[in-house]
Amino acid sequence: MTAIEVLDGALLSTVQDLGRFGAQQYGVPVSGAMDAWALRAANRLVGNHEGAAALEITLAGPILRFDGPGAIALTGGDLGARLDGRPVDPWQSVGVLPGAKLSFAGPRDGLRAYLGVAGGIAVPLVLESRSTLLHARLGGYMGRALESGDRVLTAKVVRVN
Repeated sequence: MTAIEVLDGALLSTVQDLGRFGAQQYGVPVSGAMDAWALRAANRLVGNHEGAAALEITLAGPILRFDGPGAIALTGGDLGARLDGRPVDPWQSVGVLPGAKLSFAGPRDGLRAYLGVAGGIAVPLVLESRSTLLHARLGGYMGRALESGDRVLTAKVVRVN
C-alpha cells in the first residue's frame, strides 16, 4: 500500500513512534507512543524496524481505507477492529487488499491500540522523530490528530529475494 485514507477520524488517532530524544533541554518532551511495547510489537509483526511510525488509536477508532495491498497488525488494547466487516484478531499480521476498510466497533479491553503497517507511516522527521506532539502541533501528520479526508502515506516496502 502507499496510502491510507481517513474516512472518519474518530476520537483521537495520531502518528507515533518511540519518541524524540535529545531536545528536552530546549523544552521539547520525548512524546512518542504511550505503550512503547505495543508499538514495537505492531511493527515487528509487519516486518518493520521496531521504532517505525505507526498509528496510535485511542478509545473510538477511525475508519480507514487502504489504497493498495499490504500487511497490518493491531496491538495494545482490543478496540473491536473489523476489516471489511469481519473481526480482526489483535497481535497478528493481517493482509489487506486495495480498497479494504478498517473500522472499530468499540473498546473490549484497553483504551489504546496501535496499527502497524508494512513499511511504516511516512511523515517527515521533526527533531529525529515522527511522533505527534499535539499541544505544540509538532511532528506526526501536520502536528495534529487524524481527521476525515486526510491521506496518510506509507513507506514503500522493498522485498529482496
